[in-house]
Amino acid sequence: MKDAPNHRVPRALADEFVASQKQGTLAAFMEGGFPRLSLLPFIKDGQSIEMHCVQLDPTFQALCHNPRVTFMVSDYLGIYPSEWVDPDDGGRGSTVFRAVSFDCMAKYDTDPAAVAAALTRLLSVYEPGARHGTITDGEIYGARLRQLAFVRLEIVAMQAKFKIGPPGPGEKSRRANVAAQLRRRGQPGDHGAARWIDYYNELRREDGSWSV
Repeated sequence: MKDAPNHRVPRALADEFVASQKQGTLAAFMEGGFPRLSLLPFIKDGQSIEMHCVQLDPTFQALCHNPRVTFMVSDYLGIYPSEWVDPDDGGRGSTVFRAVSFDCMAKYDTDPAAVAAALTRLLSVYEPGARHGTITDGEIYGARLRQLAFVRLEIVAMQAKFKIGPPGPGEKSRRANVAAQLRRRGQPGDHGAARWIDYYNELRREDGSWSV
């Protein structure tokens, strides 16, 4: 993900976004092969991210050989045409998205008790108060637990990039116009994209700094 100063956001906004998401993309690479990707639910706690993988998943097998991985949390919000930004410039259209990428060192554990504990923590976040919210190694879950692995990612570096409308001179008014046009167009996802553009536009000052 190319770093772009105009699309950087403060750590607090990146953390807020990641906390609101329920799924991310794990990328691992085994020397001599192609990168492997898996979409996975996760829990982020401070400087670590935990999840579970199927042991036969090629992504998990890659990280077993090479613990240097990347985990990305992203949210595609929409797209707008150039004419909403500048009717004389056909290269101003773009997508609207939020993305945070973490470079990490991966550790894993295939012990059924460790996997069960990880799944129980995951359920406490994704299904709070669930009737069967505790996973244990036994008759019901034992066979499935032995097919899984608990994975913990220790964060080494982070990059946040939010494309929330056109940058540059007069960006606040241009972003406000894009949000208004999205609401007027009303295609699936447009109202959500407009809401996030307005939210971040209010936090961004005219000089490009943020009020958070």
